[in-house]
Order: sequence, then structure tokens, then C-alpha cells
Amino acid sequence: MKRLLSIALAAMMTMALCTGCGGSQEEASSAASQPASSGSSTAAPTGSSEWPAIGSADAPVTVSLLIKDVLPTEEDVIEMEKVVEEKMASHGQYIDLVIVEPPAGSYGTAVPLGLRTGEIDADIIYFQGGDLAIAQEGLLEDLTPYVEGSTFVKEIMLPVNEAQITNYPYLLWLEPARTPVPVMRKDWAESLDSYAKLVEDPTVDNYYALFKEMKDKGLVEYALTTDNANNNGDGNLARINSIFNQAFGVTATLVKQDGKWVFSKATEAEKNKLEFYAKLYAEGLLDPEYLTNTWDVMEQKFYDGKAGMIAGNAGDTIKIYNDKMVSVQGTELVALPPAKGVAEGYSAVDTTKASRGFAINAYSENKDAAWAFLEFMASPEGRILDKCGIEGKHYNIENNQIVFTDRFPEWWSRIHPTTNNFNPEPPLAEPIYSQAAQDSLTLSDQYYVEDVNVLVPEELTAQWDAMKLLYDEYSADFVRGVKPLSEFDDFVAEWNAAGGDAFSEYLAGVLG
Repeated sequence: MKRLLSIALAAMMTMALCTGCGGSQEEASSAASQPASSGSSTAAPTGSSEWPAIGSADAPVTVSLLIKDVLPTEEDVIEMEKVVEEKMASHGQYIDLVIVEPPAGSYGTAVPLGLRTGEIDADIIYFQGGDLAIAQEGLLEDLTPYVEGSTFVKEIMLPVNEAQITNYPYLLWLEPARTPVPVMRKDWAESLDSYAKLVEDPTVDNYYALFKEMKDKGLVEYALTTDNANNNGDGNLARINSIFNQAFGVTATLVKQDGKWVFSKATEAEKNKLEFYAKLYAEGLLDPEYLTNTWDVMEQKFYDGKAGMIAGNAGDTIKIYNDKMVSVQGTELVALPPAKGVAEGYSAVDTTKASRGFAINAYSENKDAAWAFLEFMASPEGRILDKCGIEGKHYNIENNQIVFTDRFPEWWSRIHPTTNNFNPEPPLAEPIYSQAAQDSLTLSDQYYVEDVNVLVPEELTAQWDAMKLLYDEYSADFVRGVKPLSEFDDFVAEWNAAGGDAFSEYLAGVLG
């Protein structure tokens, strides 16, 4: 039922886009339903179904690509461009891949602004927020026909990817569900009596006991830290919430209460969770600077041993954490299960849309070539490049196996982070992921919870923004003890006045 509702929402939004954007959107929709050849505006490309012809050796098609934190001057990026062009050319797909300098300032704000003003006109654009309004303006291509006609992209999609692109067909992001998984140093874990008890029975109390033992034994200044990234309106608590939300009964963005749908942030379960966080803060177990930490400051506190535990997205992020901890402290990490209580699981995963991903510019003249690049990077050859790096630098072929060099930890996947169906030939001599990273993926699958959520309609956007700001203020004050939890009812009243009541009719209409 929920999947059908999500599909219906996506369909309604798509109809609204097509109705409201005039001739230019109709042209974009027509192009999306029948993708035009990148090499010619009239002739369909020739070649195999897996590798449709793109351009020619004498006239490669330019594909410009904008990605956060990927700079055109980086040695690895320059080498990646060359390898992509050579390998695609071997299949009759001739492109000139151009990595575009990311805009200055906040990426999530600067990219949508630059696309509107024309300062950004890349064929493929990585979004990390701000894409919904851009899609509603008809500036992003509907990727449905490209995905449906793909060979390689479809092969590596996970159910969460399929649901997200069905509900919102403008962003392609192929990775496991974005569930932060907590990790800590393996050497410390093995020295703590509370660790074995936690793994066997990860209750909230046993998590608290682990935090206390870490600090009482002088291993850390504080047991837990996080950063100031405000993900999905979670204030600064998104990473910590992935450990504790389900245990306290905050099971989804929207929950049924007294027969109607309400936001879980205004429930007794949220109050109980914030009360626990306030206890951690008061006892010095939660980083006192959690509100101001940037992601790099948070990570450095972890590597330096000031903090005992952080949570990062399963898979690649945990791999980065593990590799850095090995280089800094000489110890690997261990991944931990979510706390259990009312329920057990990591943060509920939103499938209304991908929170980030690659879009194709609706006004690109090279849409087929742009998609061919994304498709190539999902192919066996492309995935070896994306996951293993540059041959001769990050890995070598020895005894018909892929053998990583000591420079492999410098490489990171820039296009499709997923390892789903990654079975390279020749095979890997050792796993691509450390034990902690692989365990994080296993745990995220084991404790996967799908969210109950809806896309916020344009007419309620202002209210939703006000509600999130209100939550940020109150949650920060509750956790730090600036306001007592006895004022939680005041927060709920202000939340409902700011927009909670305004959402009631909409939620009832969408969710029943």
C-alpha cells in the first residue's frame, strides 16, 4: 500500500510539472520519453544494445560532469577521465569527459542557484539537496526511460534505489540505504567489559554502560560525537538518532497517534529520546561541541581519541573511517548494532526520493552521451575503475587477480558507491572493504527499516521550514539543559501552530 501511495505521489508531481512549465517542459518531456541521439539530432545511434554508438574518434561528444569534492585538477581525477574515455572508445562510445570545478560556498545552495542563472550548465550534475525545486521547474531530465532501457544500471540497483527512482525519477544514486552505523576502535572495544554485553544485547542501558566505561577508564574525553549536518530536519542529531530512534519508539517520520498521522518529532517517544540525550550531555558522555562540529572536526576528534564513537553511512564511509584509523592509530574499527527497545533498527530510510544523486540537465544537448557515461560506470569495466581505482597505481593485476597497492586507501568511489553484484574479472585478491565496512553493510541490511513519509507540497514548504527551525531550537535547548523537558508540551503546541495542524488534512488525504 505504501509503495502504491508513493508511486501515486510521484505520478501526481510529474503531472504537475508537465502542466505548469509550458512549452520548454513539454519539449524536455518529449526528449525524456524518447531519448535523442547524442551524436545527431535525427539519427538513432548504431551499435550493440549494450553499447549504443556515441560520437566518433574524430568528433567525440563532450560530457561535462559536476560532482561535489571532485576537482578537475586532481591527479586521480585527470587519470580517471583518461581511462573512462579510452575504455568507452573501445566500445564505440567516443566522449570527451570534462570534470567541472564545483561552485564556491555551500554546495547544496550554490548548485541550484547556478543552474537557474546559467552559471552551471553541466550535462550531469550531482545534487546534495536543493534538487526538488529544480525538478519542479522542469530543469532536470526524467530518467525513467534511460533506466528502463539500461543494461548495467538495472543490474546493480538495490530495492531502495528502485523505490526512490520510481517515486522521484530525477536523481540516480546507486548505494546501499543511507543508514549511519556506529563504529568504535577495535582495541578499545576488546578492552571493555561492557562491549561483549552490548553486542549480545544492545539495549539502551547497555549502550549507556559502554559510554560510561569508556569515559570512566580515561580512554576518551566523551564517548559520543556527531556533526552539525542537519539531515532530514533532525537538528544536529541525525547520526545519533540512527542508533537510538527505533529503541525509543521514533520508528518513522510519520506515525499514527490517536487515529491520525502526526510527525514523530512531536510525540512522547521523541521526548523520551531527548531526555536520554540530555542525560548523556549532562554527564559528559556526549561531545559538548556537537552543535558546532563540522564533519571534518567530528572525524578528527574520533581519530585523535577524544571521542569514542561516531556513526557513518554503511559501506564506503565506514571504509574511509577504518582506513584512516588504521593509519593514525594502528587499529581497525568494529561496527555496532542499533539499540533495541520499543523496536530495533537504524534510522528509517526515506524512499520518497533519493537525498542526493546524479541528474541530467534537461537542456543538455548530449543526454545520450551523459547517460552512456553513467551506464559505463555501472558496467563491469567501469565498476573496477570506480571501486578499485587506476591500474598500476591503486591496484595491479598479479596471477590473474586484482591486487591492491599501498595507495589504494587514497581512492574513493566517485560515481556508484554500491558494491551490489560486484564480481570483477579478474577477481579481487582481497575484499574491497575492511571487516568493519563489510559488517556495516550486513548490519544495515539486517536492521533496515523503511520510512513512512511524504514529499512536502509547495504550499506547505514555508510551514515545514518553520517547523524544522523550531525543532532545531528546542531540541538543542533540551539536550543541553537550557530548557527542561517539562516544556516539551510547549514545543508541541508551537510545532502544531507553526505547521503541524496545517499538515493534518494533507497527511490524512495522502496516507488515509
